[in-house]
Amino acid sequence: MTGESDQSPMPSDEELTAFIDGELEEEHRTRLLDLMERDPAVAARVEHLSRASLPFGEAFQPLLDAAPTADLQRMLDGMSVPPVAANAVVPLARRRLFGAIAASVAAGVLGDRMLVRLLGAGDSDDLADDDGGPDRERHWHGVVAQYMGLYTRETVGGSTPGRDVQAAQLAALNRPLNLALTPEAVEVAGAEFRRAQILSYDDMPLAQITYLDPRSGPLALCILRRPGTVRGVEQDRRGGLSIAYWTGPDHAALLIGRLPPQELTAKAEAVRGRLAI
Repeated sequence: MTGESDQSPMPSDEELTAFIDGELEEEHRTRLLDLMERDPAVAARVEHLSRASLPFGEAFQPLLDAAPTADLQRMLDGMSVPPVAANAVVPLARRRLFGAIAASVAAGVLGDRMLVRLLGAGDSDDLADDDGGPDRERHWHGVVAQYMGLYTRETVGGSTPGRDVQAAQLAALNRPLNLALTPEAVEVAGAEFRRAQILSYDDMPLAQITYLDPRSGPLALCILRRPGTVRGVEQDRRGGLSIAYWTGPDHAALLIGRLPPQELTAKAEAVRGRLAI
């Protein structure tokens, strides 16, 4: 990265993390400071990474256990490990862990559960209101949008599983969510069911049900078990993705994809009516 032009690309998260950790040479650090002054998006990303305090080691231990050990070790052995600067705000181990994650992604072993844990608490514009208002209710949308932004048609490719398989996958979600989901209840008009899985967000059960829309690509219905204020379907947008969301007394839910907002909202209204949450 040169940092010499307003057209400079967004620095990588690893580079920004090194900046936060105080591990960059003075010249490089000065260039990044200048870029942050000229580009609010870069400044916002640095602020978001500075707020991250996730238990990376604990979250990624199963991932590292499953990773190709020899390849990972060769990558880690090749990394330079500069001394930690006095103004470092995050442990240096995070840099080495990022390297291991990169190798694991290349090996195809990074799953959605770990990805959600890595992404953290959402975009920098997903700040919660002190009064617990609508912005706080939408605080998790940024996380969902970040990992859904990585999905392609190939991610949700393949064939639609049979109703018995769908029912079995949904049954695994019902206990943690305290719901009674069925294939009929989670149908999204015009989209093909692909899979259902249980994730975790902020230590709360998060269900993700993915679909393939033949026109727009991946769709996902996400249900978070947490108490809230009952609200009807509303619209949001994160990372170029449309979101139609609603909340019930014990759950928050959203439908996300690349459909036009009005069309996505109509589909969400239909799903909400069947789910009764």
